[in-house]
Amino acid sequence: MKKNVFLVVLGLLLMMPLMAQVENQQLYQRKVQSFSRLRNAGWTMTGFGAGLAVTGTILVASLPGGYWGYDDLTYYYGDDPYNEGDDIQAFTGIICIGLGVGLLAGGITMGSIGSRKVKQYQKKLDNLSLGMIITPNRQGLTLTYRF
Repeated sequence: MKKNVFLVVLGLLLMMPLMAQVENQQLYQRKVQSFSRLRNAGWTMTGFGAGLAVTGTILVASLPGGYWGYDDLTYYYGDDPYNEGDDIQAFTGIICIGLGVGLLAGGITMGSIGSRKVKQYQKKLDNLSLGMIITPNRQGLTLTYRF
């Protein structure tokens, strides 16, 4: 019984046409396209991350000199130059630095991986060529793979 079921399943599988990747050129073109998008997104993230990191650094660096230190004497004598805008500026600067560094790290990684893969698949795409031979003596197809 098991042999019969196995033979029927094997026969059905052999009768079905195989669905396989016939042309590697199409596969390589799709990979070049997808990794180009990855590369472009990575370098865009790097640019935005660098801008955010620089903006955050400028915001934090332009805070008043005594912002980070706490002096009891100025607090008790009422000579406190406290400004609520400084808190918002410090918070915004720290958030911009954090987001900028994260975008920089991710963008550099994505951009470099995308660039390497685009070069790799573009090289494979250039090395694989399909052509036709049409001469009076010979007709046919040529498949050339250089490595």
